[in-house]
Amino acid sequence: MKTNPIIIVNALMGSKGHQIGRLIASCSNVRWYDHPWNGANPWEPCSHILNHEYSKYHFDRRFSDDTVIPPVLDFAERSNHQEQKISYENLKAGEYLLYVTHGDLGESRKFFKGQHLVVFNKDIKRFFETSWKYKVGKTHTQISELYSVQEAKDMLQGVLNSYTAHISNGDFAIHSVEDLMNVDMFKMLCSKFKLEFNENRYNKVCKFINENRNNNE
Repeated sequence: MKTNPIIIVNALMGSKGHQIGRLIASCSNVRWYDHPWNGANPWEPCSHILNHEYSKYHFDRRFSDDTVIPPVLDFAERSNHQEQKISYENLKAGEYLLYVTHGDLGESRKFFKGQHLVVFNKDIKRFFETSWKYKVGKTHTQISELYSVQEAKDMLQGVLNSYTAHISNGDFAIHSVEDLMNVDMFKMLCSKFKLEFNENRYNKVCKFINENRNNNE
């Protein structure tokens, strides 16, 4: 089956999916969302975007020319956006888009038809310290207004269950961002997904993450 040129990070909310996304964006053939508010490079902190006050690692799907990859699946649902198709027309040959999603793996696989990095991690404590406060959509509604505490816990467990149910041999599974900060493990990911490892860029992102490892961002 033909796959689209996109790397999907399937990670629960609160499980550092955007840190993982920044590591993947260190590869020379992965297009970074280089709008200045995301940081011109994946090792630079975000500013001014929605929820930047909760994590300097967050990023939205906007490029320096102000073009945007639209929200889809769980992001579109929570934000009350109409789901749109993703265009790959502006990618160079051999280049990949990156998308971090927090939803069901089966739905993700059916929609994207790309390559999936699946993060088997559920950090309830960090979720309630960070993602619980996040604002979504044009109304900037907080996640805590969309779910009760128990509903949020059930939602996280349901998504994790979907990972177990829908994981396949073509996916790359990890337990946490720390797995990919092991350079040998990261190179295995690059080999499986045909990503171009860039040691200089990779080390810069690792340093950026390590500088703030003891806080909850």
